[in-house]
Amino acid sequence: MMKISFKELRKTPFEVKASLKNLKKTYKIELKLATLTDSMREDAPVESMGAVLSALESVTEYVVNMLRLKDDEVETLDNLSQEEFMALSQRLTMRVMGMSEAEIEDALLEAEADEGLVE
Repeated sequence: MMKISFKELRKTPFEVKASLKNLKKTYKIELKLATLTDSMREDAPVESMGAVLSALESVTEYVVNMLRLKDDEVETLDNLSQEEFMALSQRLTMRVMGMSEAEIEDALLEAEADEGLVE
């Protein structure tokens, strides 16, 4: 079991089992998000919006299931901004994939630095 804190949802840490089953769920959600980029086409806005909605619902379900959220925590999750929600889900997937909090922090800082680079 690993403990993961999400102060946005509750004060005490969540316990998530580091199992193959949870790792498979994590890779499935990562694949869904990766294919979302492929489905975003300007010539098919309705299909693209459907893909975005489906991805958001899948990620929400993933977070709720992995953290075993209670009803009030699900409501708090639903009230997060898109940016807060995606950051939370990204951190969760990174932890399940075996990264430590320090490694996650380093990866996020590196990604922010890369976004600031002008090519």
